[in-house]
Amino acid sequence: LRSPEMLPANPPSTGTSGDVIDSHIHLSHHYSGGLANVWLPTMPDSFRRDWTEEDFRSAVARSSLNVTAAIFVECFHRPEEEEARWALRMVDDPNSVVVGVVACVPVQQGAGAVKTAIDRLRDASGALHPGLKGVRMVFPATDNNRPDACLEEAFLEGLGALQHLGLHWEFTCNPSMAPNLSRCCAKFPGLTFVVDHLAHNGNEGGDLEAWGPAMEDLARLPNVYVKAGAVEEWDVADPGAYLDRAIAAFGFDRVLYESNWFVSEAMGCDYGSTAALLSEACRRAGASEDDLRKVFRGNAAKVYRLGV
Repeated sequence: LRSPEMLPANPPSTGTSGDVIDSHIHLSHHYSGGLANVWLPTMPDSFRRDWTEEDFRSAVARSSLNVTAAIFVECFHRPEEEEARWALRMVDDPNSVVVGVVACVPVQQGAGAVKTAIDRLRDASGALHPGLKGVRMVFPATDNNRPDACLEEAFLEGLGALQHLGLHWEFTCNPSMAPNLSRCCAKFPGLTFVVDHLAHNGNEGGDLEAWGPAMEDLARLPNVYVKAGAVEEWDVADPGAYLDRAIAAFGFDRVLYESNWFVSEAMGCDYGSTAALLSEACRRAGASEDDLRKVFRGNAAKVYRLGV
């Protein structure tokens, strides 16, 4: 995990005007008797507490951003379907900042497992909640995290089942998998893919000159988007160089801002740190105000089909 002292301790203003959609947050009530989380108790002490929506709002208030909506991304609550239902109740709450949910679905286990998991989320009429936008599973937390795991038959069958459901897939993987992602995504031109954290869960295989060409290959596929965030997890000396490379590849139309809150705060980073780095990288690339609005709001609204 990236050392927090390598991020701005007192981040400057992002220079981003207008409302912001945070495309990647986590919440948990594990320690106050809420849904059990199997991950938090395994982490350092700074993680071992509840992380509520009120905490999220307080963190945002200490930054210069006006975050008006956020996407809840699964974070190891069990059972997985109960985590999704809990988050979807937030979507139903007009006072909640959560407007969409990325649920945990074991796509790696094949088409049958996808169908079973999705069917558990259907209501009595057989419909899925409109707030369910996408699904993911975290490759580094599975038994098969090999660089080519995204090309295995069962995983590809799972994606094939997913593409008919109106949901998208989010990759959460080590950078060592990045060179294989384009081969996987190219097989499903009708499915939208989002690559969380710029494919940087840790820095295994994340040398800039190995990772960069993989991102450029991905960017040639119009159905692939990337989230730029979780910098605290990258473990790289110059995160700006990685942001620059990603923006050069994907442009301003397919990069989404993500805070990765609460992980970011648990690792000692202010809410605005990643936003400041991303805004600076966008401006280095010549971003206009319209471009910044895409990165910090418009692209998330498009990918998550928010109608805002």
